[in-house]
Amino acid sequence: PMMASALKQGETTDVSVGIKRARDFGEDVTLKFSNIPKGVTVEPANPVIKHGDTDAKFAFKAGDAAPVGEFNIKIKGHPTTGGDAEIEFKLNVVSAEQRFTLSGPRFSTSLRQGETKTMTIGISREKNFDQDVTLGFGEMPTGVTYRPSAPVIRNGESDAEITLTSAEDAALGEFDIKMTGHPANGSDTSNNLKLSVVKR
Repeated sequence: PMMASALKQGETTDVSVGIKRARDFGEDVTLKFSNIPKGVTVEPANPVIKHGDTDAKFAFKAGDAAPVGEFNIKIKGHPTTGGDAEIEFKLNVVSAEQRFTLSGPRFSTSLRQGETKTMTIGISREKNFDQDVTLGFGEMPTGVTYRPSAPVIRNGESDAEITLTSAEDAALGEFDIKMTGHPANGSDTSNNLKLSVVKR
């Protein structure tokens, strides 16, 4: 069976390749790798399965910019004398997208017609995520505006404040507004903000 391993950009995964030796086969076997994608390194570069051992341990390390995708790496076992043996190893490089989540006020935010209200949008960051995140909001109810137009939660900050203003004749009702966090690098994250517009 083909061996497989997943590897995140910027991380290292330990791998071990085993060998089945014939009873009288006691030589060292050196492993050689080919088809390794650019940005991925293997340490040590040529691991050796020592005579008497049944496997070799090594590590694949993906750089931050390693290409994302599945790669079939060929691993050739080269004994001191005799023929080589080869296996394929499927390495799945996945994006490191450092993740974060956005949260609005815990309960539905209620806004009266003609009212201005400040609310806080929070961010929860994974430990390796240190980017600024720019907030964007989907369609607001008719007559409701917000500022600033593109609030930013800076690295090191856990929230940003936005000010909502409701016109005297703003549309009434319960609204789910999509809020999106856009990091400098990587994928956006979305969540819904519940807004209720009520008569003044």
